[in-house]
Amino acid sequence: MSTSKILFIALLAFCTAAVTHAAPKELFNGRDLTGWVKMHGGDWKVEDGVIVGSKGVEWTTNPEKSGSWLRTEKQYSDFVLELEFAINEKGNAGVFIRSAIEKNPAFSGHEMQILDDHGKEPKVYTTGALYDVVAASKNMSKPAGQWNKARITCTGKRIQINLNGEDIVDYQTDRLTRGYIGLQNHDDHAVVKFRNIRITEK
Repeated sequence: MSTSKILFIALLAFCTAAVTHAAPKELFNGRDLTGWVKMHGGDWKVEDGVIVGSKGVEWTTNPEKSGSWLRTEKQYSDFVLELEFAINEKGNAGVFIRSAIEKNPAFSGHEMQILDDHGKEPKVYTTGALYDVVAASKNMSKPAGQWNKARITCTGKRIQINLNGEDIVDYQTDRLTRGYIGLQNHDDHAVVKFRNIRITEK
C-alpha cells in the first residue's frame, strides 16, 4: 500500500473518531444564565450552582405560552443532552426538546415531562414521558426534592430518553428535528431545579 493511501486512511480514521467522540459542552456555567434566554415571565435565577425556576405562568391562561421557560440561544438538531433535575412537592415542569418559540414549545417540538409523581403508573403526562405523546416504559422518578439524572438522545426523527439509568422512551417523531432546548416551569406552584447541563452534538 502506498504511503499516500496509508496517510489518507489514518486521516479518515482520525476524523471519524473526532466526530464519534465529540466533547460535551457545558450549557450551564454554574454561575449565571449566560447562554439562556428567559421566555414568558417566571422567576429564573442561579443559587449555589443550580438553576432555579419558580413563579411560573399557568399555561391554561394562555395556551400558546405553556408556562415560563428558559431556552438556549442556539438551536440544535442531533445531540445527547445530559442534565439533573429536582422538583418540589406537587410541582410540574419539563424539558423542551427541539422546540420553536413561535408556538407552544411542548407541541412544536416535544416536552420531557417532570412531575412530582414518584411511584405512580407511567402515563403520557408523568415523569419521563414525551408529554401527551408517549408514556415512559417505567416511572423512574425519585421522590420530590431528590435529584434525577436524565439523558436525552436525538438522532434525526428518533428520540430516546434514559432516566436514572433506565431506558424509558424510544420514539420516532413527526415534529421538528431542529429547535431550541428549554427548561420549563409549568405553574406558580412549581419550584424546579437543574444542574450539570451538558450537550454533545452529533
